[in-house]
Amino acid sequence: MVTLLNPSYYSLMNHEIELKLRLNTRELPLLEKALASHQFISEPTLQLLNRYFDTPSMALSQGGAALRIRQQSRVDTPTQPPEIIQTLKTRGTSSGGLHQRMEWDWPLDKVDLDLALIQNGDAQNYLAVDIDLNQIEALFTTDFQRKVWLFKDKETVIELVLDQGQVSTDQRHVDLLELELELKAGDEEVLFQLAENIAQQCPVLMSDISKAERGYGLLALSDKFQGIKKDWQGKVPSFDPEQNVIATVKTFFAYQLSVWQRSLELSIWDGKIDLQKQGLRQITQLQQLLAIFSSIDCLPEVQLLQRQLQQAENAHWQISLIWGQVCIACGHWLHSLENDNSVLSMSDEELHAMQLHIKELAK
Repeated sequence: MVTLLNPSYYSLMNHEIELKLRLNTRELPLLEKALASHQFISEPTLQLLNRYFDTPSMALSQGGAALRIRQQSRVDTPTQPPEIIQTLKTRGTSSGGLHQRMEWDWPLDKVDLDLALIQNGDAQNYLAVDIDLNQIEALFTTDFQRKVWLFKDKETVIELVLDQGQVSTDQRHVDLLELELELKAGDEEVLFQLAENIAQQCPVLMSDISKAERGYGLLALSDKFQGIKKDWQGKVPSFDPEQNVIATVKTFFAYQLSVWQRSLELSIWDGKIDLQKQGLRQITQLQQLLAIFSSIDCLPEVQLLQRQLQQAENAHWQISLIWGQVCIACGHWLHSLENDNSVLSMSDEELHAMQLHIKELAK
């Protein structure tokens, strides 16, 4: 994410690390109260209009990329011409709600795609070789206001942005309201600590659904794009019996957590009550995965995490503090395993339990 307000962070290519939190309009007063702390430096509000581009066959989306042109301006200086930025993002990785991906930003003089910027630079190497960029056209827009804060803790700098507006196609639109916490410098651990602090004061939900994915989801509802591939498929990871315990836990916990978060967002925040049973089953599956490896000494705080999941399992199926707190705790726990290079082989009992667990996930 690039703003007008922090030019020192601007570069042609950057490695974006962020957490995204979903909320609804009625939670805004609680969020604004939490962000009114003296620790946060408020910056001017921005207006952003983004046009997203792809080929008719959705080649960029299928390859995990997103291409947009952004017009952004400060709300307090409406007479100044907007800044225009062309951005290409790759899929990257999402683990425990922490998103990491490559992003290229190029300033433009007008709202016209400049494909040469992609074709003549290293960004081209991150796209599928069979993508015909000359077929690209505008497909949907995101139009929203962005409130911006900075959080500083010693050497760590985190940008918080609250985006509120709409994602629209020619035929449909959906409301947009999300808080993104992006690490600009410093320690990723502080990113989780800040998210946990916010979740203690305001009902939020950790989300890995991008604005682009919401746009593609709207397109998929139209007759013209019925056959498009969704940005996120939710396929059960392949299981390697020779893989060590830590790697197995990281792979499957990240997958299951993402599936559960999406069920929570759809069933609670979007009101699709029919998905409640699915969400409850996914809590049980997360507990089952932890139970398989609960005897491993190097896995930190497994029992605490199991108690938190049990608390969520018994909670009322409505917007409340519990969901954000447990999801962020799960993501934080998963992040704590990232630098764990322990090599432990699975026992026969653990191997058999994982095989049964995977069959359950595939149902």
